[in-house]
Amino acid sequence: MGIAVRIEKRLERQSSLMGLMMTHLDVDQESAAQERLGLSLARAVRACLFCRHGNACEAWLSSNAQAREGVAPGFCTNRDFFRAHS
Repeated sequence: MGIAVRIEKRLERQSSLMGLMMTHLDVDQESAAQERLGLSLARAVRACLFCRHGNACEAWLSSNAQAREGVAPGFCTNRDFFRAHS
């Protein structure tokens, strides 16, 4: 598999995980996008794209018990961002 394909797959996976996390935590995406002219959301997106906890994130999202708590897991670098917009 070439580097371009691996990058594409990673981008797809990480962006999907971020979307699922925002949905699970009921993040107000519109207000998040407006904060600081979108710079806060852009930073959060980059944090998810470069996150090394993709497998843990996927497992956490699969667990309904944890997802119902309404707070991102401790390993999530966007935990405070998600909490601020939930």
